[in-house]
Amino acid sequence: MKTRALVAQLLDHHDPRAVYAEVERTLEREQRERAKFRQWLKPDVKAEFILGDIVVHSPALEGHNGAVLRISTLLATYCAFRSMGEVRVEKALVATQRNDFEPDVSVWLQERAKDFTPDMKYYPAPDLVVEVLSKSTEDRDRGIKYQDYLAAGVSEYWIVDHRTERVEQYLLDTGYDGANVYRKTEHELEDRLTARVLEGLCVPVASFFYPAPFAEALRQLG
Repeated sequence: MKTRALVAQLLDHHDPRAVYAEVERTLEREQRERAKFRQWLKPDVKAEFILGDIVVHSPALEGHNGAVLRISTLLATYCAFRSMGEVRVEKALVATQRNDFEPDVSVWLQERAKDFTPDMKYYPAPDLVVEVLSKSTEDRDRGIKYQDYLAAGVSEYWIVDHRTERVEQYLLDTGYDGANVYRKTEHELEDRLTARVLEGLCVPVASFFYPAPFAEALRQLG
């Protein structure tokens, strides 16, 4: 819901100040719980803090794991050969204004990555995020994560569906009202995907899902 609509709805309440105060108290409680979550989180636990709740992820399916590995390898290889930035997989905790996410694949261009330190625990919003869908995460990947990545100014967001072998590519743009919007392009298995954040990168969608096109794409990147 747009901010203006939310404000109008709040002002329709008989006591908007009370509602506002309750929101403030709720957000303060969330931040206390968020601090506890960060203290609790261990390297061997795959978990996120989303809208005040801890979400612990169960082991992923082979289709999901394979896609994450291939995509991250392609992106990391491209970035390494061209000194374009850094790529992290799953355990890099990305902190947005309200939530802590562990995206499947994250890419930071060199301008941001140059400030990374060996003891850094919380990462800024990436330039490119890839989420590979699963039944348990799809609603969040299309919902709160989509909204948070948009608000944080993530320039490019890929939603990869290993079940249908399709990729949705969202590119950051500015709407008529000056607010951030994503422009969507859908890619089928036989298509090639051209990245905007990583200039010059164009790979077959099939390389995300199958060994032979992945090996060929990797060879061409070298």
